[in-house]
Amino acid sequence: MRFGFVKVAAAVPAVKVADCKFNAQQTEKQIVIADGKGIQIIVFPELNLTGYSCGDLFAQSLLLEQAELALMQIVNNTRQLDIISIVGMPVVVNSTLMNCAVVFQKGKILGIVPKTYLPNYKEFYEKRWFTSAVAHPDSMNVRLCGQVVPMGTNLLFDTPDVCFGIELCEDVWAPVPPSSALALKALARLSNYHYYEHQQVHKLLSFGKKSLHHLEFQCQPYLFFVH
Repeated sequence: MRFGFVKVAAAVPAVKVADCKFNAQQTEKQIVIADGKGIQIIVFPELNLTGYSCGDLFAQSLLLEQAELALMQIVNNTRQLDIISIVGMPVVVNSTLMNCAVVFQKGKILGIVPKTYLPNYKEFYEKRWFTSAVAHPDSMNVRLCGQVVPMGTNLLFDTPDVCFGIELCEDVWAPVPPSSALALKALARLSNYHYYEHQQVHKLLSFGKKSLHHLEFQCQPYLFFVH
């Protein structure tokens, strides 16, 4: 963080439908460039590792396996970088397929956020391939790329500079989007944080107003909308 700002990049890499190897190369390239520019968090489009318009190819195990191998390659090749990356890919959970955002940093997958509201109108028919997040518990652990990873719509990701949550595309237009629960969860965390600091008021007084403002900023929730 510099002057109270976190540098976040929205990446739009070249994508070839169902060509996970090519998409992984393009994604990795963007991550390396962003890290070199001091970007702290980079966000990629929905299903960028496979392409959004794979259609019934989403039912093919080969595509799903290639997507996981693509993620493994990116995670491994960027393990020396400090940047947090958020990519989109299909993830198999208990024989169902989820449209997910995957968060990783320094070789570790930090969490997986599945899409809740699946569009099924006009040119959209995601329910043909994907299962909504409501079909699974709010939080669970799944295995991805050899790692046991937390998965759920209620995940908050804490860094030294910012706390953020994720929702995917259609989720943001729902009457009660996942971000509503995330905001309440982050607010509760912020309240608990302030209660603890109140108990240590003598320490806060020595910080001064400027430092106190910085402490509050660090706990503010941010939402990354993956489209």
